[in-house]
Amino acid sequence: MKIAVLMSTYNGEKYLDEQLKSLAKQTVADKMTLYIRDDGSTDCTLDIIDQWRSKINIVLYKGINSGPAMSFWKLLMNQEIQADYYAFCDQDDIWDNDKLEQGILKLTNEYHLYACNCRIIDENGNVAKAKRVSGIPNMDTKRLFVSGFTQGCSMIFTDDLCQYIRKKKINCIPMHDVVLMLYAEYFGKIYWDTEPHFGYRVHSNNVVAKSNKSLIKKIRTTWWNWNNSKNNSMTIVAKEMLENIERLPNDDSIFIEQISEYRKHRLQVITYYKKYKLDTKSKRSFNIRILMGLY
Repeated sequence: MKIAVLMSTYNGEKYLDEQLKSLAKQTVADKMTLYIRDDGSTDCTLDIIDQWRSKINIVLYKGINSGPAMSFWKLLMNQEIQADYYAFCDQDDIWDNDKLEQGILKLTNEYHLYACNCRIIDENGNVAKAKRVSGIPNMDTKRLFVSGFTQGCSMIFTDDLCQYIRKKKINCIPMHDVVLMLYAEYFGKIYWDTEPHFGYRVHSNNVVAKSNKSLIKKIRTTWWNWNNSKNNSMTIVAKEMLENIERLPNDDSIFIEQISEYRKHRLQVITYYKKYKLDTKSKRSFNIRILMGLY
């Protein structure tokens, strides 16, 4: 069995050593290769990686800065990387020793993608929340076009799914994990593990967290992200899905077509989600983007 762990690094010297330590302790570490694409770090990230080469089988690629989504996607599309199972890995989390093993055990029969719950940890590794998600989240396509329900670093997936993705003409990558999840919906079943198997670190510099920013900074960051996502919009994702996925269920096909031309169907799309169970923040953000033509 071969396991490919895909990690994108960028100026990660503060937390990277602790994450690499947790990878070295994986119960299946002897079957694991860590493929790292450095996204143009200027700190000591590369030195830290070199220090772990004697304990972890590491293959390092050095690239120009592309942002986290595209950096991870380049690893996923890299034909040099071949394995039985693949897992995305962030540079600043802490994995439980059996994270990979537990996920791979669940990938049987029709399951091709596994995702698990996590603990929220702070900058010092202290647990701030025992479980990020309660129960089993809604994992369908319509939910994913509004917001993801998990992080890429929670995912483990089969080679069958990886090769399926590699054969598709996918050029629009708003976030690597959301795109993978959308295509996985139509390839096989997704397994959700309610138990947390890693600590997801929330701090001021990571992609998701905004808790340490002022309201004005949050608004500015959000607006900048929206305004600069035109070339990687969910509208383009929808158009590519219509071209790439055969035999879409009729209901999903109609919905994705409306998303692909949402400017013609703004009220229909917004009205559809009024009764859809989503958190208020995600739904509000989605509605604003649709109305302002920034989706």
